Amino acid sequence: MQYHSSVDSYALQMMPVAESWQVSRLLAVGLLVLLVWAVYSVFTSSSFYVSGAEVRGNMAITADEVYAASGLDGMSIFWVDTEDAMSRIEALPNIKSARVSAMLPANVTITVEERMPRLVWQAGDTMWWIDPEGTVLAPRGVLEGAITIKDLDAKPLMPGDELSPTVLASIRALNNLLPRLTEMHYSHDQGIGFKTQEGWPVFLGDERDMQTKLTMLLELRKSLLEQGITPNFIDVRFPQGSFYK
Repeated sequence: MQYHSSVDSYALQMMPVAESWQVSRLLAVGLLVLLVWAVYSVFTSSSFYVSGAEVRGNMAITADEVYAASGLDGMSIFWVDTEDAMSRIEALPNIKSARVSAMLPANVTITVEERMPRLVWQAGDTMWWIDPEGTVLAPRGVLEGAITIKDLDAKPLMPGDELSPTVLASIRALNNLLPRLTEMHYSHDQGIGFKTQEGWPVFLGDERDMQTKLTMLLELRKSLLEQGITPNFIDVRFPQGSFYK
């Protein structure tokens, strides 16, 4: 009888399997190295780093200012936080809202809505622009057709400051009743006012009873003109106790 060793046969059968496993292992290692290299190339390639942006919707403020405020320059597109960039841009006094979008390889689009000033606020020798919400803006050129408000207190302002709602409401109320008036004045104590054709300062207080105050002013002015009196000012803040000096 002849006997064959089963161990030798088993070892021979395992050799191809072992070789196949080694080949697969080498391939896996090779693929891993390739993947690491690809990821490294993507994250280090200058093609994926932001170097500029398309800015839309800006008129008074420059595209460079908007882009600089975004904080995106030199950032990898993979680390761009559009919400953070939007918040940074909206912190600019002239910007009311912003949208930021980012796409591969490094394309950034910024769309802004600027604040539209309607008033010129004069504090001493300094001019400011004011939008309908009362936000103080740095002047940029000439604001055509705007009403000028002279601050008799000459209170210093800064871009981004807010006028009080009462001041804005008083300006609107007077403008609605005297739409041709292009210049007003304001002080903390006397409120909103203006000068008559004769150059007489008039103090009106806040927006309450504005129509009544203007009616009283007309009566006082007529009486003063008839009497040939030139007042230093007319105070109609309180219609029942109006007076002149």
